[in-house]
Amino acid sequence: MNGEGTGSLDPKGPNAESIADTWWLMLGLGVAVFVLFAVLLGVGLFRRGRTGEAAPSERRWIVGGGVLLPVVVLVVVFGSTVAAMRTLSEDAPPGALVVEVTGHQWFFEVDYPAEGVSTVGELHLPVGQPVEFHLTSADVIHSFWVPELGGKMDMLPDGVNVLVLEADEPGEWGTQCAEFCGLEHATMRLTVVAETPADFAAWIERQQ
Repeated sequence: MNGEGTGSLDPKGPNAESIADTWWLMLGLGVAVFVLFAVLLGVGLFRRGRTGEAAPSERRWIVGGGVLLPVVVLVVVFGSTVAAMRTLSEDAPPGALVVEVTGHQWFFEVDYPAEGVSTVGELHLPVGQPVEFHLTSADVIHSFWVPELGGKMDMLPDGVNVLVLEADEPGEWGTQCAEFCGLEHATMRLTVVAETPADFAAWIERQQ
């Protein structure tokens, strides 16, 4: 299976699923608010010939649509965002696979320190297991992002950022640096392969 990736709205891991759920919720609420606004605008234009003080029912619409509805929408979006952030901030369990990814101009260096394996431009991870990524840069700021698995994180030359990702199913996706990093930024690509634990162990053995 090979491909350029299907994007963050086709999640293949719990982190990406949380992000996609929040996006779809915000889209649905946005469409609902737009439709309601359009209907009320149409009603207002249709009845614009009327004069005099607004009826109590009209005042209730103003209070409900102009005050209560935005509050409800904001509370729902805030709750969904907090839930997604809690999922994204979870730590990897003890003994989880650690992968060090270093950004260079213009390639990704991938190291498996406990296994003594290093690759360039190719990342393998086992399905169904949280993986702890240690992200850094050897020169300028880069950004690591596999849309199908989760949110992106910057790779800084003066520090290490930690990101935990998990793949729910086998697959292969192409991605690239998500932060402009110089003239060859567009060629800084990474192939991500999620495979069964047995296939991953066999791949590690072949690299050693």
